[in-house]
Amino acid sequence: MNIYRNPFIIALWAPIYQLVATIAITNDFLMMAIFIMFTLGLLGAYVSDFPVLSTLYMNEVSHKTAVSSLMGMLLGFILFLAFGTGGNEGEDGGTISAGGKFMATWGILSLPAYPLMVYLIFGVNKRDLEAEDVLRKEKKKKRAGPPIMEKDGF
Repeated sequence: MNIYRNPFIIALWAPIYQLVATIAITNDFLMMAIFIMFTLGLLGAYVSDFPVLSTLYMNEVSHKTAVSSLMGMLLGFILFLAFGTGGNEGEDGGTISAGGKFMATWGILSLPAYPLMVYLIFGVNKRDLEAEDVLRKEKKKKRAGPPIMEKDGF
């Protein structure tokens, strides 16, 4: 097996991407919003066939990273709300340090993202991306330009 196509190694991009998300989340709400918009932009670039990275496989990996990141954030925040909201709001924050909050946030976000990324990369490795790209380009050539109505169609 090619080490560059190993799902367990490629899936490490999800915790790395979640590390950036953790920095954005722990610093400022606006940075979190910008990060989520950037992630949605990666998804939009993939859907519109805009090449963000140089190869098809790297674009697939960036798409799967964005998907697993958003799902990791969603499931991580659900886990956080389900298990992490104890105590009164008037207290000073307890005994956890800023670094501990950072690591807890990163762990909560990465915990669901990594297995999802492994699963998605297994699916990508089974596909023939070059053949799919040839079919996509042929379809794009067939539908090039706006549809023209025939005079007989009125």
